[in-house]
Amino acid sequence: MAVKMHLSFFIFATIGCMLLVSVSSTTHIVGDKMGWNVPISPKFYEEWAQKRTFVVGDILLFQYHTGLNTVILVGKDDYDNCTTRNIIHIYFRGNSSIPLKKPGDYFFFSSVGKHCEAGQKLHVTVPSHPTQSSN
Repeated sequence: MAVKMHLSFFIFATIGCMLLVSVSSTTHIVGDKMGWNVPISPKFYEEWAQKRTFVVGDILLFQYHTGLNTVILVGKDDYDNCTTRNIIHIYFRGNSSIPLKKPGDYFFFSSVGKHCEAGQKLHVTVPSHPTQSSN
């Protein structure tokens, strides 16, 4: 009987922890209604990111159509210069969900044509000491 009680408590505690983790993360739809497209203003995604706080466990959802855009994760140098010398990861199948797994800077841009040069690029920072995530 005692073993069943301990096992039940363990199962409920595990489920509770899983719910707590899932509740504490936020999915950020990159660009909101505009999605992941060439912006009207080159500073659009920079301004979009400045209005938000990102924490470990949050998810960036890039909404775009397959074949019309990509999302590539790169380092700062490639981001600054819109180059693809050291691609960390490429997403190209549309509507890509990218978890922010650790603190640090994340640099993304579209590698299609001159989209990056037109401002289709995003830099987000995940601080080491989390504050509350916001939309």
